[in-house]
Amino acid sequence: MEIKQLFDPSRDIYRSIEKVIAYGISQEERLRKEISEYVVTDAIDDQFNQLLTKMQVAMEAGGENEVGVWVSGFYGSGKSSFTKYLGLAFDDSVTIDGVPFRQHLQDRLKNTTTRQLLSTVSKRFPAAVLMLDLATEQVSGATMEEVSSVLYYKVLQWAGYSRNLKVAALERRLKQEGRFDEFLKLFEE
Repeated sequence: MEIKQLFDPSRDIYRSIEKVIAYGISQEERLRKEISEYVVTDAIDDQFNQLLTKMQVAMEAGGENEVGVWVSGFYGSGKSSFTKYLGLAFDDSVTIDGVPFRQHLQDRLKNTTTRQLLSTVSKRFPAAVLMLDLATEQVSGATMEEVSSVLYYKVLQWAGYSRNLKVAALERRLKQEGRFDEFLKLFEE
């Protein structure tokens, strides 16, 4: 028997396999491949279930501003896949072949309760999803900024504000005062 006979014959075992899961890469074809090959073990399913249950409890108690999760584990343990796929499941704009990413993840989950919980929590508590890989973000900025600063820059970017803190503060103030469009018009002139 050859090793290749141990694998699914419908998949090309000679294809290129990415070494790491990248948050910023979400092309539909790549996501299709990633999620179709995602193996949800009993332990992973249980972790999804525990996290979603805690999120639901916190949200129902009015703690939507208090929900935070720290994911840790050894290199190669699946942290990036877990967090990326959970985040994408909460983003209704992410689809594969017109089907919400959430459904693709649900199809990989083993436990019916976990699948239902994912659907319930993601639909009942819509969320803005910001994918942030601290190592990548800090390296790309050629600095080791504080986590709060990196996160703040990411939120500014997501909200459409400048990365320049002074310009972003001006933009925010003008929007709060209802004068942002007036400013843009004057700027164009």
